[in-house]
Amino acid sequence: MRLKTVFVLFVILFVLRVLLAAQIDPDVIYYNGNIATLDAQESFVEAVAVKDGKFLKVGSTDELKKLASSTTRMVDLGGKTVVPGLIDGHCHPMEAMMMKETWVDCRYPETGSVKEALKHIVAWVKNTPKGEWIFAACVSASENKFKEKRMPTRLELDKAAPDNPILVANGTHMGVANSAALKKLGIIKGMRKLPHGGSVILDKNGEPTGVLTDAQADVPTTPTVAQLEKYYTNDIQEFWNSYGFTSFMAITPGAALPVLQKVAGSKIKPTMRYTISVWTSANAKDMPENLSKFRMPQSADLAWYRFAAIKVWIDGENDCRTGYMYGPYVGHFDTDPPGDKGTLVTPQSMADRFAVISAKNGLISMMHCSGDKATDIGLAAYEKQMKSKSKPKLMRMEHFGMFQLTDKQLRRAKAMTGKGFKISVQPTWLLDLVKADYENMGTKRTRTGFKFRSMIDAGLEPAAGTDVTGIYLDNVNPFLAIYSSVTRNSDDGVFEPQEAITVTEALKMWTIWPAKAMGEGNIKGSIELGKYADMAVLSDNIFTIPKEDLKEVKVLKTIVGGDVVYHAN
Repeated sequence: MRLKTVFVLFVILFVLRVLLAAQIDPDVIYYNGNIATLDAQESFVEAVAVKDGKFLKVGSTDELKKLASSTTRMVDLGGKTVVPGLIDGHCHPMEAMMMKETWVDCRYPETGSVKEALKHIVAWVKNTPKGEWIFAACVSASENKFKEKRMPTRLELDKAAPDNPILVANGTHMGVANSAALKKLGIIKGMRKLPHGGSVILDKNGEPTGVLTDAQADVPTTPTVAQLEKYYTNDIQEFWNSYGFTSFMAITPGAALPVLQKVAGSKIKPTMRYTISVWTSANAKDMPENLSKFRMPQSADLAWYRFAAIKVWIDGENDCRTGYMYGPYVGHFDTDPPGDKGTLVTPQSMADRFAVISAKNGLISMMHCSGDKATDIGLAAYEKQMKSKSKPKLMRMEHFGMFQLTDKQLRRAKAMTGKGFKISVQPTWLLDLVKADYENMGTKRTRTGFKFRSMIDAGLEPAAGTDVTGIYLDNVNPFLAIYSSVTRNSDDGVFEPQEAITVTEALKMWTIWPAKAMGEGNIKGSIELGKYADMAVLSDNIFTIPKEDLKEVKVLKTIVGGDVVYHAN
């Protein structure tokens, strides 16, 4: 009897040992690296152990090698610098693929003039059936960058595409349509507003000039279901993974969301973590009170797909002179809205309603604010919401202070830190838009933009985003942004050098701070126990190389959940 009891105890102990070993044995150990954890102490380690897609332990190579079992994969990092998986805090992945693959490329500097742009359009028309929509992409502020210092006119587009409706986008907040497109959209004499928030610019006789502002939801640009499935299952992930990204705030049109929901509910294994923000129209007039239809299906894995936010545009953008300002823009362009002070897309009352909807649904509120007057509208809506009984989970202001930021606005924002207020910024725009800002707004107002040092000192923890839509495809490169943030180099020389930040701060803008701004700082953004095992292996040590070389840094490997999902070459 005793032998039987001893045998049973032996079996139990053996099983427990096996089970315990299965729980502790790492799936993979990455060792011999220079790993920046970005934990509270900003510590560096040599190795990390991963179990079930999460960090099991961090420490020295010798220490972690002792954890390895016969089934543990061992990966030598070769002394390379490793950082937490990069997080794009604000981007438009579906639109980026759509513009990249299906729009006429009229982007500066490869396309340097209106004349060249029209040639590209004419060539495209030859291979397009009559009556089919054509879209062309020009970079933001093309009216400043093209040789002619303007955009193509409606009449020029009529001549280039007489039998096709066409819209030539100047960035994403303003475009020029030809007569066929105006007819297709039902735009007639005297009509100033479109159903979903867009505006129509009229001439002195009330005739449409062809210029449309913030007409994102009024022009039918949604790709086919087949194209969307391809984007969401392959193209988007491959594009962002190649730059070290493991997660992003994917701002998604409501019309395309059902396809993403279908992909999320399938068994296809993703390589990017989708935190999803939905928009329905520029002014969110048709945003439903109950947002349950935007939820991910029950079969979706929340580690990869999460509906978290809704977005609205308060105004356009200063780079195309539609950002809503207190004072007029410098000079006058034919594409300017009436009054030369930009475009108000969403008035205060509707901004207030938007904040209430997000609060009732327990979601993040995202307000696009570019001009100084639009920023005040967004701040006022959030200040009001903070005093109410139903505060949103997080209250974000997108593009905060990119073009304009007054001292008073910075103080108002600082007063809301720790109360759910977060900001999103786009550092790469320093390399694209400073020269245009000077031309559009003058020296005094331009010098108030891109104040990253001031934002950080105020405790705002700016979350960086590429804002990639397909207009500036190179902006997906976070190391261009880190370079510009640290050196303050711009497309117009060194810009406000006192606003420079450190490499570590610039890296936090692409890791832990966007994680917090997405309500996910506890599960991603740094290399710590229990967080998702997401990392990027870099070609250079960004903490020691000359600042000028930051723009040349490449990603060698992107690791998501402990698995390599991108390998250079």
